[in-house]
Amino acid sequence: MTAIVQVGVWARLSPALRRLTQNNPGPFTGTGTNTFLIGVDPLWILDPGPDHDGHFAQIVDEVAAARVLGILCSHSHPDHWPMVPRLAGHFSAPALGFASLGGYEPDELIQDGAVLDRGGPVLQAIHTPGHARDHLCFLWTAEGVLFSADHVMGWSTSVIAPPGGNLNDYMSSLDKLQELSFATMHPAHGPPIEDPLARIIELREHRLMRTREALAALEAGLRRIPEMVERIYVGLDERLVIPASWSLLAHLEALVEEGKISRTAAGEPLKAEYELTSP
Repeated sequence: MTAIVQVGVWARLSPALRRLTQNNPGPFTGTGTNTFLIGVDPLWILDPGPDHDGHFAQIVDEVAAARVLGILCSHSHPDHWPMVPRLAGHFSAPALGFASLGGYEPDELIQDGAVLDRGGPVLQAIHTPGHARDHLCFLWTAEGVLFSADHVMGWSTSVIAPPGGNLNDYMSSLDKLQELSFATMHPAHGPPIEDPLARIIELREHRLMRTREALAALEAGLRRIPEMVERIYVGLDERLVIPASWSLLAHLEALVEEGKISRTAAGEPLKAEYELTSP
């Protein structure tokens, strides 16, 4: 299985799995959003991405006369769902998702643990909040595959930006995935992850490290996010300061939830002040 991602070219990842990466690269999307055709006939379409005519035409041509069981959306961020209604209408297939959120209105809601068995590939929906409240991964047991969407990616850590993102939820969702059985992860951005357990452990350790760094900054007397970012993310590209600030906010808010620190001034999220709680 190749790790190379080519934008705008169908990649056959297995006899029953194809991937098309949309041309929407960026700091949060990597090479672009991966759309998956799961199955041959019938099949599922997962995360068709933004509603661009060229990407739509490529999906329609590749599906051809196959029956579409449904259009799946991992979560309601705008690099994943806007083409869903168009494809649902074209193929007379339902749009599925965890919740009506962020402008996305599924025809059918699928809850944690739901088994999608409709005469083709059998998928299990796994609710994995953290990156987003409505985030779903999909387990394809027959192929030993987990479609991890934005929860676990190989090329980058996931953005966790409150209020929709929650670090404690994210860590719990990592634990949830670690209990499942699969051999390969296919994320919504970037190449497959061939050692998913190692990547889950790596991401957990990274988040624990950032939490330790946040606590150390507070112990040093820093109270506001901009000054903590400057200390923790040394030499950071200016374009990434805001994403880093939101990520640090998620760590601080997780510590507030745990009672380890307190928020001493409210207002705009990135202008709040924090301090250690008294022992």
